[in-house]
Amino acid sequence: MYGFFPPLLLALFGAWCGTFAWGPSWQASAAGTLALLGSLLWIAPSWRDPLRLGSTGRLLPWALWIAAAASAWASPVPRAGWVALILLPAFLVLPGVVERCWRREQDRRWGLRALAVTVAGVALWALIDWLALGSPRPAMPLGHHNLLAAWLVILLPLAVLPAREPGPWRFLGLAAGGLAAGTVLASRSLAGCAALGVAALLAFGLRTGRSRRWRGWLALLAAALLLSLVQLPRVLRIVSGADTSAQARGAYLAAGVRGFQARPLLGWGPGAVPWTAAAFLAPVPRVNPWGESVGELHSLPVQLGYELGATGLLLVAGLVVLFFVRRIAEREEGRDPALLLGGLLGLGGGAVAALGSGAVAVTALPLAAAVAAGAALAGSGRGKGRSSRLPVRIYALAALAALAPLELARWHYDRGRIADGEARAREAEMELAAAARLDPRFPLYPMRLALLRARRLEERGPAAALARRAAELGGATPALWLVAGVLGYAADTPWAGAALEKACALDPLDPFPPFYAMLVGRAESDAAAAGAQGLLNEPGLAAAVFWERHPDLRTGALAAVRGWPGVDDGWKQAFFAAVPPPGVPSGPISQTVLRIDTEERESTSLTAFRRRPWPTEWGLIQVRAEVWNRLHIPPAAASKGTSPRFYAAAPCRRRSLSGQALLTH
Repeated sequence: MYGFFPPLLLALFGAWCGTFAWGPSWQASAAGTLALLGSLLWIAPSWRDPLRLGSTGRLLPWALWIAAAASAWASPVPRAGWVALILLPAFLVLPGVVERCWRREQDRRWGLRALAVTVAGVALWALIDWLALGSPRPAMPLGHHNLLAAWLVILLPLAVLPAREPGPWRFLGLAAGGLAAGTVLASRSLAGCAALGVAALLAFGLRTGRSRRWRGWLALLAAALLLSLVQLPRVLRIVSGADTSAQARGAYLAAGVRGFQARPLLGWGPGAVPWTAAAFLAPVPRVNPWGESVGELHSLPVQLGYELGATGLLLVAGLVVLFFVRRIAEREEGRDPALLLGGLLGLGGGAVAALGSGAVAVTALPLAAAVAAGAALAGSGRGKGRSSRLPVRIYALAALAALAPLELARWHYDRGRIADGEARAREAEMELAAAARLDPRFPLYPMRLALLRARRLEERGPAAALARRAAELGGATPALWLVAGVLGYAADTPWAGAALEKACALDPLDPFPPFYAMLVGRAESDAAAAGAQGLLNEPGLAAAVFWERHPDLRTGALAAVRGWPGVDDGWKQAFFAAVPPPGVPSGPISQTVLRIDTEERESTSLTAFRRRPWPTEWGLIQVRAEVWNRLHIPPAAASKGTSPRFYAAAPCRRRSLSGQALLTH
């Protein structure tokens, strides 16, 4: 019976609780929390040395937690790391749970069979979604092709182990391995294919000298070579600089390095990347869209260094290396050497995949790694631990108590989201107010509550103050500062200009912050330059009704556009050819719309805050509809002749503080 527990956890998290899109719902989050901490209550492992690192390393997991806690304490956004801090001990102890479940041979057999079924089921799901439903790549149920590939790579070496058995179970192992490998290939994930190839090479290199299955090892070597050939065109595009995905990843990695250099010892705090990375990001024109929400740095080592500093990064590296050293030393002496090898291969493949992904918030991945580590422990086990399991159970109960109000706040948020979608605005406000009371330092709740309350004219002042508080809690989240600045302008607050300037500095390709900054400071010397930046980012704003009342400012903004450095001359010619001459235009008036959470990549709720998207369309700037429809010109950043640093001439970037100062002042 115990043998089924690890594959059941994998199925629960891999198909629902730990996925990118479905995991943030209150049902999935609560179920995942109960399953994870409930496993520690029911099958509590030893707490003294759950990873069996020996006398020299058994304190490493707890030193890592202390370093993470110190980093969170010093962070400007400590709330971002609360859940990670609470659950980190659970993931560190979970391999011990798996080891206890798979101590008996019969439990291991049935557990590995169920794991093979789980892996085959997820791979089939992804392939059917891709082939039958027309998805661009296999991605479901994890939600992204890189996440799916990493999950499959970690578990594939374990899923093929039933092939050792005679009879029909042999075919189950072969089918699970073939489906998983085929899905990774179909995903065209460079990191996933590289991880699969490295796992195959490691399997070939770590084979026992007396093994006679040389055909199988040669097949693994051939698979590694095939994977390298499949990804060769992508590698050539990356080397030539023509791969936009690689350019975006380069921008994220550079932001991570700058953030690490600004705070090298303790980092910016666990979970801080989505709330702070914009302060260090230099967006690449034609690659990074405006309004983008950066949820991870696309490299786990860089992300660990950014969030935990050199201290946390070294502790994680030491823990991983020591775990591998201990298990390799036990390779020939444990209960099941093949299981030990499968666990190590899965962890090795996962480590390679982690070089191209830092999505630890998608909990299906760390849980899969914990199961692989537990399999290695089970394969190398030498008997039962004797230490008390009471501390683990006490921790599980304390973690449940600490997470209960946060999960209840998530429940209120989801109820408010549904109520607002059904035009029950008052009920949505009540639900969000309840969520904000239960989790007062979580910035998404007051921001959403401010948007709801701002619909009433008499509430604009309090709504603006609430939005400003949300932006301060959110650190350097551009969308929060934009909402605060726009609501502050509507309420005529003295701080609206500062909020808009910060939003502009954090996302210089967004047209709304500089345009509203011009509205706030229209009498200042930089007003025309701010308006010009808005026009460069969205040429359609030349149709704004505002210009009709301020022709001098319009003339100044157009002159600033004409002389803006780094902008393609061809774009300027096309823009000025489409801009109507000065005069008194007539015709119907419409509004530009700021869309929040309408696209997954730019979803602030989902990517930055791991909450279900709340699609919102917010009408902002009045424009002449006919002129707006004629100005279908892409932004200046989309022109190939525009310099990547053209936005450095923007007033908000010239005056902006360093990334560290943006977060700490």
